[in-house]
Amino acid sequence: MSSKISFFPVGNGDMTLIETESGRKILIDMNIRAAADDPDDETPDVAKMLRKRLKRDSADRLYVDALLISHPDQDHCNGLSKHFHLGPPDKWSKSTDKIFIREIWSSPMVFRRASRNHVLCDDAKAFNTEARRRVQEFRDNGSEVDDGDRIRILGEDENGKTDDLDEILVRVGGQAKFSLL
Repeated sequence: MSSKISFFPVGNGDMTLIETESGRKILIDMNIRAAADDPDDETPDVAKMLRKRLKRDSADRLYVDALLISHPDQDHCNGLSKHFHLGPPDKWSKSTDKIFIREIWSSPMVFRRASRNHVLCDDAKAFNTEARRRVQEFRDNGSEVDDGDRIRILGEDENGKTDDLDEILVRVGGQAKFSLL
């Protein structure tokens, strides 16, 4: 099997799914627009397209192996809360059937863009909350975290805030040598 890349028709913004040779699926950004829910609107239903490309795990959850939000503008994280499970893995519900995120890849710096002139949308805030929850899981449990609690921090934070996260930290200028479980 060769690697595949799917670019979704999201208009402004990005949404890319990479499927590695080993079958792992990495989603980079998303712009799942609510207009796609209106049958009279021509907005492509990229959530439906994505779901068709994903597999279910042993707990019957559709999943991505990793999710990377490049930056917290709405056109790069729109639809996160509606379509993806956020929170502890044991709180995932078949009735909502949201997409399960095994691992998040996040830069600690992207959320420093928030200011009075650059207000984060609700989905960006939800991503930030989930990233912080996963970092706390790592701090509490070390490398013993499972699917749905894992995170990789891409780059050091200022003032030593990531100094205790070596095991999940990909240093700036360093080479990422980790694999998706």
